[in-house]
Amino acid sequence: MFWATTTAAGIAHQAGQHKSALELYRRALALDSIYAGQILTNIGVILKELVRIPEAIDCLEHSIAVRPDFAETYYNLGLILYETGKTNEAERHLQRAIELKPDFAAAQSTLLCICGLNRNSDPERVFSEHRRWAARFADPLMPKQLQFENSLTIDRRLTIAYVSADLCEHSMRFFIEPILANHDRRDFRVLCYDNWHGEDKVNLRLRHYTDGWFKINQMSDEAVATHVRDERVDILVDLSGHTTGNRLLMFARKPAPIQTTWLGYMCTTGLLAIDYRITDAYLDPPGQTEQFYTEKLVRMPSAAVFSAAADSPPVNSLPALTKGFITFASLNNYTKIGDDVIATWSLLLQALPSARLLMIVLGGDDPVIQTAIRTRFINAADNHSASLATRIDIRGRRPLEQFLRTFHEIDIALDPFPYSGGTTSLHTLWMGVPIITMEGDSELSRSTSGMIRACGLDQLIAPDRKGYLEVAIGLAGNLPALSDLRAELRECLASSCMSDGAFATKNLEAVYRSIWSEFVTKQRARTA
Repeated sequence: MFWATTTAAGIAHQAGQHKSALELYRRALALDSIYAGQILTNIGVILKELVRIPEAIDCLEHSIAVRPDFAETYYNLGLILYETGKTNEAERHLQRAIELKPDFAAAQSTLLCICGLNRNSDPERVFSEHRRWAARFADPLMPKQLQFENSLTIDRRLTIAYVSADLCEHSMRFFIEPILANHDRRDFRVLCYDNWHGEDKVNLRLRHYTDGWFKINQMSDEAVATHVRDERVDILVDLSGHTTGNRLLMFARKPAPIQTTWLGYMCTTGLLAIDYRITDAYLDPPGQTEQFYTEKLVRMPSAAVFSAAADSPPVNSLPALTKGFITFASLNNYTKIGDDVIATWSLLLQALPSARLLMIVLGGDDPVIQTAIRTRFINAADNHSASLATRIDIRGRRPLEQFLRTFHEIDIALDPFPYSGGTTSLHTLWMGVPIITMEGDSELSRSTSGMIRACGLDQLIAPDRKGYLEVAIGLAGNLPALSDLRAELRECLASSCMSDGAFATKNLEAVYRSIWSEFVTKQRARTA
């Protein structure tokens, strides 16, 4: 009975039937307490997926108390703490998971994501950590002799394959869909390897742009690598880096002649098996960043293209004109909101006593999480005044349509630093809201400023914290100019290179042709 119940719970979970899975796991817990640690961990994971964050944390902590030697529990707790901004606690739990399970590649990969957040302060260390991970887990998987049966004809139709767990209602869709939709299928055979466990309307729609769609979430890395070889993939493209759901250990087996990484991760993968990284000259200025990548950098005019949701709501008039106060906002992943960011935003709210700040974070509807965030602001304020917290509105994440309508309440967005926004920044500009950003010297810290420069709005970019505050305060003090800017922003983005899917795809295809030609030329030289 116990095993039947846990099996049924696992099947329900995989099918996205979270409530049924919870009920079944709790029933199994009552039937047999021997496996309580593992069952409680499964329950905690489901609670996190239901965005019941404090409950999920309590459940995972209970699991640790019951079974303190189960590495997966520490890993899953570390993931939640990381996503809720508790980076130091997350690192401790991930390190504990690795102590219990030294070959826990996923836990070490998540630590690399956290490490990447500090890239500005110590890029050499970040690079070294990525190489250390790859040297241990990935490089030994690469065959000593690389043999491919792909035809070495330069101008033939090439097979391109994209690998991701985010080919669904995820931020990746806004970047990959315009590429898939515009690929010249006469010259390129386009495949997707989908590592997501479910299906949604975006997932189903993207399939129509391809010549082959393969679900791989239940397949081993070796099985996927064999499939890639059998399909004679010429260029295999990673869209994940070290983010959750990656298949880097499949790439490590070098199943395709050319392998490249793009879009999903603002750092090196560290893998010797990945040949290229697709970027641009603004994010990675030539001669300045190459030493921080194992991959060879290839640059397009713009590293990414953005396709806004077709049913986006219209841009409204400036909210401050009717409300009588400025509403700042941060809708970015809370993992990016470090202590320096909180301190800067606290100074901004103190400088503008009538201003409000809206934040959207994972689990933000929960009073416990709201209190924790407000406490950070109070502690950062010069006078530690609790009144500051009354001007901070904290909410949980919403479906896309509701998320976009939230911009109707926002006058000015605040970009985090040094890890700037990505998809959120593009949505913000699309909805007519200007973003104050601080320009850094790495890809991680130049994402938003690159978008703003593409729109010709360099006045929104600050060189340092003092400048950041000056730009924000100045913009907040000129409502007519702010209103005019709001009315122009969508068209600015729509007319920029970042919104031209056909142009971006042609440039990407040119990159593919170039690196294929380079590969063929080298192969022919070796056999001559």
